[in-house]
Amino acid sequence: MDKLVEVYVAGDITLAYLIKAHLEDAGIAVHIANENVSAAYSIDGMAPRVLVPASRAEEAQEIIAEIQQSSHDFDDDLDDLSDEPSEP
Repeated sequence: MDKLVEVYVAGDITLAYLIKAHLEDAGIAVHIANENVSAAYSIDGMAPRVLVPASRAEEAQEIIAEIQQSSHDFDDDLDDLSDEPSEP
């Protein structure tokens, strides 16, 4: 069996599960380490960590980068909307 490697450290468990869902949709097995650590009690190094088999790590990182890019694009679109004058 492939060794598991960390490809992402999530700010919270919801984000970790979002990443997990996208990776599993691509056929990549995913394990979340520290998933039972509450954000209220987390300390450095205890954030949810997304782990995948080493042989799929590069592919997983590419998918994660795409997710992050689309998230930034969405945020930019929202910013653009808020800059437009509203109609009375």
